Amino acid sequence: MGSFVALVPGEGVTADAERLFLRASRAITGKNRLEADSIVSTSWSFAASFHRWNGSGSPIALDPETSSWLAVVGTPFHQSGNNHPVHLLKRYLSDGAERLASDLEGFFVIVVGDSSTHQTVVLTDVVGSLHVYYRQFRAGITLSTSSRVLSELEEVSLDPVGCQEFLGTGVMYEDRTFYNEVKKLPPATISRFSDGSKVDQQLYWNVADLTPELLAGEQATEALWEGLSSAVAKINRQFESVACDLTGGYDSRAVAAAFIAGRKNFVTVVSGPSDSADVIISRDLAAVFGLEHIHYPPPTKPVTTGDLEAAVQLTEGEYDIVEYANVARIHRDLSQRFQISINGSFGEIARGYYWELLFPHTGAGRKLDSHKLAARRYACSSCGGLFQPRYRVNLIEHMMGVIDRTIVGLDTYPNTFQMDATYLRMRMQRWQGRIASSTNQIWPCLSPFMFRTVLEAMLQARFAVRQRSLLTRLMLAKYQPRLGTYPLEHGYPALPATWKTIPRFWPIVPYYAGRVAQKLKARKIVRQQSEESQNPRWHLWRTDEIRALLKPSSMKSMAILDQTAVATLLENSQKAGFSQDSEWSRLLSLEWALSSAAISG
Repeated sequence: MGSFVALVPGEGVTADAERLFLRASRAITGKNRLEADSIVSTSWSFAASFHRWNGSGSPIALDPETSSWLAVVGTPFHQSGNNHPVHLLKRYLSDGAERLASDLEGFFVIVVGDSSTHQTVVLTDVVGSLHVYYRQFRAGITLSTSSRVLSELEEVSLDPVGCQEFLGTGVMYEDRTFYNEVKKLPPATISRFSDGSKVDQQLYWNVADLTPELLAGEQATEALWEGLSSAVAKINRQFESVACDLTGGYDSRAVAAAFIAGRKNFVTVVSGPSDSADVIISRDLAAVFGLEHIHYPPPTKPVTTGDLEAAVQLTEGEYDIVEYANVARIHRDLSQRFQISINGSFGEIARGYYWELLFPHTGAGRKLDSHKLAARRYACSSCGGLFQPRYRVNLIEHMMGVIDRTIVGLDTYPNTFQMDATYLRMRMQRWQGRIASSTNQIWPCLSPFMFRTVLEAMLQARFAVRQRSLLTRLMLAKYQPRLGTYPLEHGYPALPATWKTIPRFWPIVPYYAGRVAQKLKARKIVRQQSEESQNPRWHLWRTDEIRALLKPSSMKSMAILDQTAVATLLENSQKAGFSQDSEWSRLLSLEWALSSAAISG
């Protein structure tokens, strides 16, 4: 399913709880313009499910003997091969929550109403990529895949830390949302709710339980390929038609390699200008293997306020709605022709992402330099000046704290492993997860790299075999050399550099380097010359809706923002040479999300 809401009533307030649940259900119905697929109503739990935009998703499963129920959001895969909610409910009733969680892989939230304990139990995927939120009310505790819907049920106050994280980095971290009263459930967790409150929470998978440096080159290569092949086989068994991202980089190529080996028809998809390296390489690779290829060029029509409204319904405003509007356009089109979208997210783990910040101590058993990581990757731009002085935080120091809390207990592990943990628990949970959670409301989406067996293979591979993307290159060279031979977007092949392959590297480097330099120079000139005609910001400022929404004196975000600073930013954004497009788009996203919430001062 695409959306979900549940309410666990407190003792003696069932009637009030039911009224609150009905309000939440109507809010989701209005948000998605969809009626509920199924509704469960008991004295101890209320739940409603809503299918995706393309109509996919299963209703809530109900056990006729016990009256227990189970809802599935996202795309889980059970080791039995049967992923239907009815089967998962039977597994829960026979094996319990811990066993069910350990037997699942994929991108999901599972919600169970257990009649024997009168508990509502929530299982999140190992990364927490599929976002689910909760909010405490007097009548009980409400759970939903929509933070925005929870904010609309009663007055809320803005969380200045979450808002500053969003304006400064583009996402929020840990359990934060825009609102103090609405929190995100953590990853790899079984959370239990009863009598109107959260009663228990336990991890069922922890990166700290893995063994760093366990797998040498050959072992790691085999484990990664076997994991990807197994994930693809599971996907192929459940979905007949697959649209698979294919760009000029490593990760989508590795996924495509597993699909090609699986001998199941799939189409490749790429977006961007026709003369971009991504598009050229993707088209040529598809031709080599005789695959249907779909190319989405940049949109010719400007983003409209209608596009933004649709984007904020999907993203909750927790992602740049100007950017996501075009993503949604592509996925809506694909969802009418295929059953699932496959991408290469998480493949960066196999390639030592952010490890360049560890030099010259890469792989050392020493604590990660959280200041360096915060300053270089998570707090590169500061928007503190937009906030009222009492709400301002030093973003670098704040993100240092987030990083340090993320790696608690991992201080003695190799710093490469600590970096992987922060990347997984921070960026992939909140950034990739926000995109995936939004797209899941349109149609199923998934990355084979996020299956637990694949993640564990990557995380336990020795750091030396992952440097410079060696693990992915070794895998392609062994199992799909035709894909490895073809140049990447940077011009060199996706193969290990050996005495046999090195001649393939040098002749194309000057050629591609020259082409890239020329294209970058040409694009810079074109970008400078056509900013006014192509930048969505210019078109949006001409609409009455945006001018009314971004009027500082009436903006909801002024509860925590500095009106003078915001007015200056908005005034400058209507002039040529403005360099804070990201901050402007995020401010627009925040304000649009807040426009329907009852904000307290």
